[in-house]
Amino acid sequence: MDLTSETTGVREELLRRFKESGERERMQDILRNKLHASGWQDRVKDQCQRIIHDNGEAIETLTVDDIAEEVTPYARSSVPEDIKAEVLEEIRKFIYRALPETTS
Repeated sequence: MDLTSETTGVREELLRRFKESGERERMQDILRNKLHASGWQDRVKDQCQRIIHDNGEAIETLTVDDIAEEVTPYARSSVPEDIKAEVLEEIRKFIYRALPETTS
């Protein structure tokens, strides 16, 4: 087995364990709660409203997909750094706990 195949296998196994253990849902809950507490959701909602307003008369042809496509870069870039760091650290902890089991 070459290194690429082995890496892919380990990645797939970690993802499977991440989902099956409930860790994925736990991380999503943490992220959702922290984003809400930081006011991020309100800022993204305000940005969506600006997008709708800026489209003026074209509102009839504006779709949810159009809004999502336009707001996504803003939403991703406006996640507070401390929240990103905390979630990333939690994911790292999970990987370190799970990794010895996947490589043995």
